Amino acid sequence: MLPFLSDAPEQLRATVRAVAEASADSVTPLALHLRPGAREWYLAWLGRHHPHLVRRYEAVRRRLVRAHLVPAPDHPAGPRAGGRARPRAVPKGPGAPAAAGPATPPEPRSQATQLTLL
Repeated sequence: MLPFLSDAPEQLRATVRAVAEASADSVTPLALHLRPGAREWYLAWLGRHHPHLVRRYEAVRRRLVRAHLVPAPDHPAGPRAGGRARPRAVPKGPGAPAAAGPATPPEPRSQATQLTLL
């Protein structure tokens, strides 16, 4: 789902219908997240094929960044305010994983097929 390109209600219904018809176990919508390199490529593509949307993408991004005080990845402060990542919470108490040692591998899952929509 791409903002302003493939996110209209009828497009979303068709996408979820296709996912269900492909016997998917679940549907998980995700926000558009473009890493460096992919971001530049996508915005260049958007500018060539849908130039009228470039300002809309920039406006939405700025509004969300400002509302949530999350600097852009290329901002000197880095991904978190102050330039430091938040420490990860470590579970404590009975049943918490040991601080050292190898991680337990996840349970095997049935093989799934990814549905590509682009």
